[in-house]
Amino acid sequence: MVFVTVGSAQQSFRRLLEAVDQIAGSGGFGQRRVFMQIGHAGGFTPSHCGYRPFLSREEFDEMVGEADFTICHGGATPLEIIHKNKPAIVMPRRKLYGEIMNDHQVEFVESLAAQGWVIPAMQAEDLPSAIAKAISMSGRLRPAVPSSMVALVSKAVDELLENVNALRLVRRS
Repeated sequence: MVFVTVGSAQQSFRRLLEAVDQIAGSGGFGQRRVFMQIGHAGGFTPSHCGYRPFLSREEFDEMVGEADFTICHGGATPLEIIHKNKPAIVMPRRKLYGEIMNDHQVEFVESLAAQGWVIPAMQAEDLPSAIAKAISMSGRLRPAVPSSMVALVSKAVDELLENVNALRLVRRS
């Protein structure tokens, strides 16, 4: 199974979603099922992939755990996947396409890729070769990350998400 996640940003990441759906439609994932967490998709509905707009923390963790590899945006999600010792293809949101306010995700993805922690796909055209690389890694765990920084950031993200979810519950009450 391949898991695709775009997070919970208000901006759509249709560029990634549409490219993955097209690749799935043309058989680019082989027999692997593709499931997308599409977030605020700007009216996009996948034709060739299972999907839901959002997942709970537990569902997210389960998807990452089950997936041969994950395709995601360049926010905090790659750190969570690295921490779980799973392969990740990461496409940064880009200012050029109105997906984000600046290109900090580009710098972040370049840094993670330079250290061999993620497979970068800077543009949609990069996805097929990134997918081929991820497929060749499927079933093999990545080497352990030598830095405790990933664990610290992952813990901080988990705590932040717990606080956001608690705030949503309070607002609904």
